Amino acid sequence: MKMIGTNVLIAETSKEETTAGGIILTGETSKAAKPGLVLATGPEAKHIQKGDRVFLDWSKSMPVDVDGNPAVIVDMLFIKAVL
Repeated sequence: MKMIGTNVLIAETSKEETTAGGIILTGETSKAAKPGLVLATGPEAKHIQKGDRVFLDWSKSMPVDVDGNPAVIVDMLFIKAVL
């Protein structure tokens, strides 16, 4: 899927925590605090690259299905931070 303008394609991710023994635990987080993984960016989306983990305003996103997996399209204006 190719994004246009300042649109960004983001997959939802779970919050990961690592125990002292190195076991990775994934857990549910509220949608407001859930980070996303950037899958694609439009040519005008500056400072954001494929593979970045970001926090965004999920209420401003448009849900889409990418190869059977849930994702969202959002304008980079609604991305609040890059991890």
